Amino acid sequence: MKYYKDARVIVTGAGSGIGLELVRQLYPHTKNLLVVDYLPEHLGRLREEFPDIEGLVLTDLSQKEGNAPVLEWIQSHWKGVDFCFANAGKASYAPAADQDWAKMEQLFQLNVHSPIQLGLALKQCYPMHPLRHVITCSAIAYWAIPGYSLYSSTKAALLQWADCLWAEGDGDWLTLVFPIATATAFFEAAGPNIPRAFPIQSPGEVAKSMLTGAAKGKKKIFPSVLFKSLVLINRMLFFLKPLTQRLELKKLRKWAATSPSK
Repeated sequence: MKYYKDARVIVTGAGSGIGLELVRQLYPHTKNLLVVDYLPEHLGRLREEFPDIEGLVLTDLSQKEGNAPVLEWIQSHWKGVDFCFANAGKASYAPAADQDWAKMEQLFQLNVHSPIQLGLALKQCYPMHPLRHVITCSAIAYWAIPGYSLYSSTKAALLQWADCLWAEGDGDWLTLVFPIATATAFFEAAGPNIPRAFPIQSPGEVAKSMLTGAAKGKKKIFPSVLFKSLVLINRMLFFLKPLTQRLELKKLRKWAATSPSK
């Protein structure tokens, strides 16, 4: 963690889950933290648990203007950013035909546009300052799971954008993280009583992998060794992905049959 000693670090979606664990693991090493969340009560709890945090910003990153307060705070207080963990995101769970497509733009703004635009803006504001911009993507960008058509489309979009940036030779500053299902309020936020995918990691494990990988300048971080192995093994044993997808499809159908919305 020596790389984070007194580093200037942004964490979005900092009030819960992986974001909260990032703050907890960073706080002993640096107080130069800007934590971002959309709920006042989350920021209140962060201030209580971490009283010496330098900055807190309340903003909704699912809105097009959501990054503006973050950038305004940085330009008023810092002369550069060392690490930005663009972690804020949200899922949506339902059969493809029943997804909330009316809110598609908000989900893409939160999961795709906001982290991309924030990284590009930081690069533009501080072109001479080294930045490591870390975006929380998802294993679902590689491994489609029934019920997450809208959510997975946002994560696949992130991966393809990053792959193009790296192919252009202009992405040395960018890292994508591909966590599997995580034991957080992620599922509850996606919908009532939705089934949990398997396997599940703790947010602390994911945060530790993110911090370690970002410090090493990795382009891609896979917190689950099991998932990374499955992706490689599936190239030879190509029945693995269809098998897991069938299992998840059964969960989706059972959930849809008992969902209150039905």
